[in-house]
Amino acid sequence: MSIFDKMKQGAAEAAKAAQQTMETARLKSQVALRQRDISRLKKEIGDAVFAAYMKDDMAASHEAAHRLCQRIVSAQGQIDQLEQRIRALKALKACATCGREADHEARYCPDCGAPFPEEGVLPALQLEGQVHVLCGRCKAENRLDAKRCTRCGSELASWQ
Repeated sequence: MSIFDKMKQGAAEAAKAAQQTMETARLKSQVALRQRDISRLKKEIGDAVFAAYMKDDMAASHEAAHRLCQRIVSAQGQIDQLEQRIRALKALKACATCGREADHEARYCPDCGAPFPEEGVLPALQLEGQVHVLCGRCKAENRLDAKRCTRCGSELASWQ
């Protein structure tokens, strides 16, 4: 491979990384907007309930609160989808039990040890330049902050 081919490959990889970074930032911005919407809707619920209280008609606030709660649930669903897309861009998945993010290859949560479903296995990630802890049982590389092995679920030795 010539020096120009290497430069071309490096430039292509840098462009891809920049594009992923921009897409992640865009998605995070959308998450922040939805979170602000949720905060605003919660305030509206409080305002509606208080206004109904002041009119001594709490039944009137029920319908308004219900409608606003539905909008909050919808916004939260949108946030969940956006966060799932962010994890996909970063090649991560979230634990259904504790919410901790882990590498897409992980079989077990590095925090609580819950097993990940086997479906949707993604290609392997490169681990160059990162510090990892080896599992004493299966010898898998785990992130330094992992409490449990992502491959076999065994508890990792603590150096603290």
